[in-house]
Amino acid sequence: MIVEIGFIIIGFVLLIKGADLLIMAATSIAKKFGLSEMLIGLTIVAIGTSLPEIFVTITSAIDHHSDLIIGNAIGSCICNFLLVIGITSLVRPIKLDRRIVKRHLPIGMAAMVLLLLLGNTAKLGGSQTITRWQGIVLLLCTVIYILYTIYEEKKVKNKKIDAEIIKDVESKGEYSIGTIIIYLILGILGLKFGADFVVDHSILIAERFGLTEKFIGMTIVAIGTALPEIITGVIAAKQNETDLLLGNISGSNILNLCLLIGLGAVISPLTFTSDFNISILVLIVITILVQLIANINKKSELDGKNGAILIIVYVLYILTML
Repeated sequence: MIVEIGFIIIGFVLLIKGADLLIMAATSIAKKFGLSEMLIGLTIVAIGTSLPEIFVTITSAIDHHSDLIIGNAIGSCICNFLLVIGITSLVRPIKLDRRIVKRHLPIGMAAMVLLLLLGNTAKLGGSQTITRWQGIVLLLCTVIYILYTIYEEKKVKNKKIDAEIIKDVESKGEYSIGTIIIYLILGILGLKFGADFVVDHSILIAERFGLTEKFIGMTIVAIGTALPEIITGVIAAKQNETDLLLGNISGSNILNLCLLIGLGAVISPLTFTSDFNISILVLIVITILVQLIANINKKSELDGKNGAILIIVYVLYILTML
């Protein structure tokens, strides 16, 4: 047990560090080709933060662990909304962008409804399945959402958002070709072995204690892959820069549902059990809860009391899964 947990922790460290190295390398390459810092921030940096989940998905799909893939995707979304936002708001109130509340949260709910429909419309071998063509649909939705986000940010021309993205990109630096190659190799190796450690030893723990892959995916793996968001949220709160957090989390959740599950299904069709219907409905209710809190709060922010409520809801949710 201790050995498995140790390997899972090492795996998460490798995933986070590997993603960071790849982001630094990719950003430096983009700069050398003259791409704008804003475009880099909205694409490379945004997708790069999802690399841990992506590699866990690829490894799980190759080994045919459908429950781990879907459980991780949905569990990460729930963790982002309740735990990440909850912890961050305890440190400092989270500022709310009405554009996120009115547009991106509803888009997120549309992605949840789409996943419900896809998961309950096709069967393979007598089981509800997300097929390869449905995976392609989800990947197309991912591309459309990313293009829409880029278009929206350019249209709004929010100087503060531009400044935040540019600061994030500039912090990645620009490196020599030799350094870039080393970072690319180390980043890929870190993500590969990190994903292997997390998936393989999570399965071992599940088998030893009779836990389901779905439970492992929605708890241990989901919280572990959400660590970058938790750390980023706390740092942003300490620096009084929380106005982008809800938007980042909303976007991350849409990528989790469309990109991760779509990618997994394209590699290997995913078995969609009835339990996931309940989990998605819970996620929809949680999204509505976040919207209600955002709309009721006259200060246009989520404070410590709201954060405490979200954390309590998350703990209760985990307890119901035991």
